[in-house]
Amino acid sequence: MSSYVAGLDFGSDSVRWLVVDANTGEEIGSEVAYYERWMQGAYCNAAEQQYRQHPNDILAAMTQAGQELRAKLGDAVFRNIRAIGVDTTGSTPIAIDKYGTALSLREEFEHDPDAMFVLWKDHTAIEEAEEITRVAKQGGVDYTRYVGGSYSSEWYWAKLLRVLRKNTKVSQAMHSFVEMCDWIPAVLSGTTAPKSLKRSRCASGHKILWHDSWGGLPPRKFFSQFHPQLSNVRDNVGDQSYTSDVAAGVVTGDWQEKLGLSEHVIVAVGAFDCHLGAVGAGANINELVKVIGTSTCDIITAEYQDIGDRCVAGICGQVDGSVVPGKVGLEAGQSAFGDFYAWFKNIVAWPLTLTDLNEAQQQQAADAILPKLGEQLRHYQPTFKAPLALDWINGRRTPDANQRLTSSIFGLNLGSTIDDLFHAVVESTAFGAQAINECFEQQGVAINKVIAIGGISRKSDAIMQICADVFNKPIEVKASDQCCALGAAICGAVAADLYPSMAAAMTALSSRTERVFEPRSEYVGVYRLRYQQYLQHASYVESRVKN
Repeated sequence: MSSYVAGLDFGSDSVRWLVVDANTGEEIGSEVAYYERWMQGAYCNAAEQQYRQHPNDILAAMTQAGQELRAKLGDAVFRNIRAIGVDTTGSTPIAIDKYGTALSLREEFEHDPDAMFVLWKDHTAIEEAEEITRVAKQGGVDYTRYVGGSYSSEWYWAKLLRVLRKNTKVSQAMHSFVEMCDWIPAVLSGTTAPKSLKRSRCASGHKILWHDSWGGLPPRKFFSQFHPQLSNVRDNVGDQSYTSDVAAGVVTGDWQEKLGLSEHVIVAVGAFDCHLGAVGAGANINELVKVIGTSTCDIITAEYQDIGDRCVAGICGQVDGSVVPGKVGLEAGQSAFGDFYAWFKNIVAWPLTLTDLNEAQQQQAADAILPKLGEQLRHYQPTFKAPLALDWINGRRTPDANQRLTSSIFGLNLGSTIDDLFHAVVESTAFGAQAINECFEQQGVAINKVIAIGGISRKSDAIMQICADVFNKPIEVKASDQCCALGAAICGAVAADLYPSMAAAMTALSSRTERVFEPRSEYVGVYRLRYQQYLQHASYVESRVKN
């Protein structure tokens, strides 16, 4: 019987299990389960940019997907799983008590959103993020210098500060704040107690201000400026972090029984989905991996000597070992990509509510809108005068985080069509991605190749083609639907000593290229002109937004 490794990918809506042959990289099977309360919109308020997830949803979906996949593949396969790797969205932290229990798993906090996971897309802490950025630049050391120069409301400390100031009950019960990518491996291995919980290098460096040059986390006095308990949480986080080729522990007896696993299954230290997506894609040095979903994450690795002491401004961090040990991982991304399309679909679909169609029929009709528009987009002829949009429908992550920014659409007239509008939306996401490319390249980080992974990259040829035209670069699309989970499985394989290094495991197990989108020379020029127009409109809109 072959040996297997499993990757668990916790996305915004669901968790995905993937089981991989540890020798060949063949994807044996996968299963998805959705978060029940989240799908009902519980604990979320889009108007206030509040997005929370209940840990019971996360655990239930993880269990359901695992058990359903076991039923498909058979007990023998699950008994021969040697390791589990975990990736999650991020920054998505949760408050825990002194025993490591998530507060919302306790009865008194069961329905308190501030005791739940604060999802990456939650922007309720804009003011706190701006305050952290401002104070960081007033002292002798700018603690945001390795995270692009500004702190984001999507990140750990801003979210924690918001919770502490807003909710006294949660504040008093909280011992620490833990990223989901650290909590899931701890739950599976029974290491949730704060002293035994292993914090990932990925989350620590990109979101929690960890850096070697200041000995781990910034000092207590930095955090005490914001809230007296913030420095206490800082002490309970600790200064040590671990790369994802390290074991967090062994699966506990309870989880062995629930999932049908053996007693020797290693659980790897977790990381964020996009970083492990780059691992699953088999990306080499200076190859940009775009993880395209509801938002995007852009990941690139560089050699130490190429980065040196430089700090790349405007991105989401440069962290030693956040992707592959021994390399510098750099992260950027857009706060909305697929979410912009989903918003557009919901607006266009609203008239369906006025019809006699039942709810299921309305949903079926709504779900057909974007695929149909995508087909029409393949034949769209862009012109300089067509409507143009900004992609900041959920703020801007990079370059230069600013979650106060909003989207705009320019150039509408009575002749504008639905195809014009959808093209403007899609094109804006490509332009936002190009701004990230230029942010890297203009600061000396070469992009030798662009790789796309995630659902949109494999489902919409039209969108990927426009991106290639805008970038004026070929885009490689990987064959796996589950590159993030595959990357997690690869980390598990290394943590379990099935491979001697990440490089060896990536060579053996990572996904192959499925197809390549080449830029169309007849469209490159017009998109170059329209991109300059995008930058001009973006500059105007940003000048009108006050912090």
